[in-house]
Amino acid sequence: MRKDLFTEIQAKFEANRCLMCADAPCSCNCPAGVDARAFIRKIRFDNLDGAVRLLKNCNVLSASCAYICPTGSSCAGKCTSAQLSTPIDIAGLQKFVMEYERKRGMIVPILVPADKGPIAIVGSGPAGLGCAAKLASLGYKVKVFEKDGRIGGLLTSTIPSFRLPKEVVEFEIEFIKKLGVEFVTDKKIDDPRLLFKQGFKAIFIGTGLVKSRVAEFIGEDRPGVFQALDFLRSAKLGKIPDMGRRVLVIGGGDTAIDSARVAKRAGTECFILYRRMQNEMPAYEEELDAAWHDGVEFYFRVIPRSVVGKDRIEGLKCVRVKWHEKIAGMKQGYDVEGPEFTISCDSVIVAAGQEPETNFGLRSGSSGLIALEKDSFKTSEKFIYAGGDITCGGGTAARAVGMGKLAAIEIDSDLSSA
Repeated sequence: MRKDLFTEIQAKFEANRCLMCADAPCSCNCPAGVDARAFIRKIRFDNLDGAVRLLKNCNVLSASCAYICPTGSSCAGKCTSAQLSTPIDIAGLQKFVMEYERKRGMIVPILVPADKGPIAIVGSGPAGLGCAAKLASLGYKVKVFEKDGRIGGLLTSTIPSFRLPKEVVEFEIEFIKKLGVEFVTDKKIDDPRLLFKQGFKAIFIGTGLVKSRVAEFIGEDRPGVFQALDFLRSAKLGKIPDMGRRVLVIGGGDTAIDSARVAKRAGTECFILYRRMQNEMPAYEEELDAAWHDGVEFYFRVIPRSVVGKDRIEGLKCVRVKWHEKIAGMKQGYDVEGPEFTISCDSVIVAAGQEPETNFGLRSGSSGLIALEKDSFKTSEKFIYAGGDITCGGGTAARAVGMGKLAAIEIDSDLSSA
């Protein structure tokens, strides 16, 4: 995927490479439901306004997703025709179209009379925004409650600006407001059931995974050990803490990669410690490549044991491990290879995964994720729905938007037949 924007000539050339497959696998593999072939066709025939409308109708966060979605693992990754030397750069074309609108001026949405509802959305991340926009387009009054002061969830709170410029998200949020969606910030909802007493007909929960998991090594609570989400939130506000010269990041997901890249760009020597091999890291390949390019270094098959140092952190004591073969139905074990060793560092960032802050008293699984009815977004409570990371445990922004859209359609169907 290109890092710079296509020019109009480059975009037209790239669009003309598309084979316009009859059963386009790229379109079938977008979790937000974007018809890649259709919007590329509009670029080919100079209908950029039409491309904008098509993209926003499919995915109200099309611009954000063009910047951050791992298209090599979804749409572009399925563009594998032997007639093409390289896959079509779908993200690059999508970014070109959405930047065209942002620079030219917002294409004002056609408003539908809001004569149904109201519906409450708890959480303003991708799932909540996807649900809110779809409900508004179906004629519902929608109010979104966000516990923080900024709308956007992870898009505005933790994803680094070098990956997703804030003005891109702000433009998309402004569009959603123009659809008629109302936002209430700095409002934490502890019990969504109480919203029914305020007249809301249905509630959608899309609060995501906002609590860091612990890595369980000795000294994790010491000064100089940072939780990744807290670190990224501070960095997003321009308040990167003093981390010293050498930083170790524990984890193998996209949050670990983001943390390491932010630390590296702050002038540190940064190393990621992951307990398995590189090909087993949950981080997407595009993000791994970006970290390597930034100069982040890696230790694989390493597990932290304890922090070293009295008055300040001097290192992290670790062991190298060899994992047993996987056996279905059994937890995979490992053997320790060799003695403990110390990796010198001045600070540690823990990115051992995330979990929900609360399940709101709804039926949930052992991991704390809200449980849904089969093939549905219904929770254990009538007219309370949920979607996004708080139900699936993590994924892309496009997937969360797609879940929010489908939940909105289900809410409309249920209320229409009630």
